[in-house]
Amino acid sequence: MAMANNKTLCFKCNEDKITYPCKGCSNEFCFTDLAEHKQILNDELHTITNEYNEFKQTINKQKQSPQNHPLIKQINQWETNSIEIIQQNAKDCREAVIKLLQKSINDIEKKFNDLSEQIKQIHKENEFNEINLSYLTNQLIEITEELNNPSKISIKEDSQSCINEISIILSKKPEFNKWKQNAITVAIGNGRGQ
Repeated sequence: MAMANNKTLCFKCNEDKITYPCKGCSNEFCFTDLAEHKQILNDELHTITNEYNEFKQTINKQKQSPQNHPLIKQINQWETNSIEIIQQNAKDCREAVIKLLQKSINDIEKKFNDLSEQIKQIHKENEFNEINLSYLTNQLIEITEELNNPSKISIKEDSQSCINEISIILSKKPEFNKWKQNAITVAIGNGRGQ
């Protein structure tokens, strides 16, 4: 009586041997290759477990220090850049006002010197009346007012922003599905699965 032939081709070594099915990938393996196949699966599980643990550490880091998140860093950079723009704009405006004030003071000083000469002349000639005194008083009031409030110089704040605006945009949250218990996962070859 002949022995029944229960040998089939091994998926891995491609030889006719007694094989054992793998329910995960639905392939048949000889005893030796089945052990190797299980080791590959164990290695992949180990890799996934390591990646899971690394991801868990990343989550914990972000929970403990949310200020280190790239979005917060981006906001901080925007703040720094905006402050630099404002400081540069303020510096330029200060320099412009100082130049204009110096020119205005020089002009006022010339008017004052002219007025001073007129006063000296009146003293020297000793001829004056109420009209002359009123004129001198008004001139002194005018140049004092011009010194304290230069009419040609003013500050205007633009309603348009001098810096780039920043806002937070919340897009629709992606939905993640849980793995289904009865799904089939296919892995081919000796490398990591996709």
